[in-house]
Amino acid sequence: MSATTIEDQLADVRRRIDRLARTQAGGPTESARIQRHLDALQQEEASVLAAADGAPDEVDEKLGRLRTRLAVAEHSLVADVSDDWASFAAAVEEELRSWDTYLERLQTSVAAKAWKARERAEAAIGEVRSRRIAVDGRLAQARDGAGDGSEDARKRVTAARDELGRKADELSAKLK
Repeated sequence: MSATTIEDQLADVRRRIDRLARTQAGGPTESARIQRHLDALQQEEASVLAAADGAPDEVDEKLGRLRTRLAVAEHSLVADVSDDWASFAAAVEEELRSWDTYLERLQTSVAAKAWKARERAEAAIGEVRSRRIAVDGRLAQARDGAGDGSEDARKRVTAARDELGRKADELSAKLK
């Protein structure tokens, strides 16, 4: 990939990250979640830049991971600022789809690693996938049980989303 193309793509990603950073979402919990996403995005961007300098064959893969992680953050923000249960649930579903794509990208990137390293990475990815499934389960419980999207149900789903985000960030840091 040419340097100009990388720079153009990174400029677009940076604009989206800046828009995310400027968004005010609720209280301290939501602000902390946005900051965690921004920190993860900064690490992913640094990984793209490092690849551009030293491992150009990895740039596309790392840029794809950055874009996918950004989609996770954007959908998470939409969920956080949603006013009603239906909007919240739809945004969480989109966030989970983005997590699926992100984890698939991570899985692909570990496929080329040495056997033991790949085994450890795949176990960690499996742990993150189980957190993703837990969020989906909480969302389904809330839909089946509350039906009205109570504030308690929203808090349980959000707590599961936070745990998923933390585990994914730990995994991403290990794979750098």
